[in-house]
Amino acid sequence: MCFSIIILISGNSAYGVENIEPRIHANNFLLKQKDTEQCLIVLDELEGCSSDENGPIESCSDSNRVVFDNCNEGGPGQRWVFDFLNRRIHSLERSAELCLTRLPEKLSMENCQADSLKQLWFFNQQDEFFSRVDFSDPLAFIKMLKKEDENPSPVIFQFVDSETGDDQCYLSPFTGRVDCPGFEHDAASLQKQEVEFWNWSGKWPWQPKQIKLTGDLKLGDINNNRCLAIEQCHVDSVGQYDCFGKSKVRVQACKPVSSQIWRYDLASKRLFNKQAGEQFCLGWQSGIMSLEHCLSGEAVSQKWYFFRGNGRQYPERGRLRWFSNQREHYDYIKSLDFDPIVKFEILKKDTQGVDCGYDPVDGLWKGRCSN
Repeated sequence: MCFSIIILISGNSAYGVENIEPRIHANNFLLKQKDTEQCLIVLDELEGCSSDENGPIESCSDSNRVVFDNCNEGGPGQRWVFDFLNRRIHSLERSAELCLTRLPEKLSMENCQADSLKQLWFFNQQDEFFSRVDFSDPLAFIKMLKKEDENPSPVIFQFVDSETGDDQCYLSPFTGRVDCPGFEHDAASLQKQEVEFWNWSGKWPWQPKQIKLTGDLKLGDINNNRCLAIEQCHVDSVGQYDCFGKSKVRVQACKPVSSQIWRYDLASKRLFNKQAGEQFCLGWQSGIMSLEHCLSGEAVSQKWYFFRGNGRQYPERGRLRWFSNQREHYDYIKSLDFDPIVKFEILKKDTQGVDCGYDPVDGLWKGRCSN
């Protein structure tokens, strides 16, 4: 599968009718229903169709209607453009003045209207597509189109080709940043990026005090083989910052790979990922759980702790919490693609098979092993 990337379109050109500033678009992608081979398609316009004073001719009522059909990457009626600034979807086959519109009983390509909620579209962190009208029920428009399906799968974007020749990268409709997920499936490239040893310089501008690091940890719902990992990308293709700055956290099957290995500093309350290194800290901000350049000072968005959970709250012990008010301790879970209780597993064991190193919960040394 190939991917698309940034396209800059200025002012009054296509897809920028009412604004004059340069525009960024995600171009040439399908809107595909997850786990099926169905895609959104614009129905062909009928010859001779026109409108009169009394409204459209009856035989033309389905012209520009958007429905599900078998996916066809070569079909221009299935290719879309996303306007980041106006949050609008256009069809490559239709006029730039037409926008995908969420009507009460159908989807249709209608004349673009300023500030119309029916024409605002969004992608979440799982690349799932939904209408502003259906904000409380993102699958509502799919249920409308597929009335016989009680549990429909979400619609996701799937890029068709690249405008720059770099088929591994594309412009993410969620972040507006260039992502290179094609390397996630390139075993040879990822193996070259595997980090064998942590490299600690000891020069942390955000932490003037002595550090107190745990050993290697796994984070996630370990008992159900679901671990937190940073999103993979190819370092050499986009650079260190673009790989790990704002690198989103994903849930994956647990594996012995550096992208799933973490360390916790009990002094600064920061979490680090082995593959990204010491310059990047786990953060939770604006509904996104991702790596960020470590910040000095309080930087509450980058501070975490593992709940002690004494007494009746013992089942909570070891659960990862974000430094916040009590109602927001676990809000970060909303950005993950499952409903987990994120705890930890200490990877280093002593000769008796007991956890070794600083306990992330109470900071005490555990096991019979050297520091």
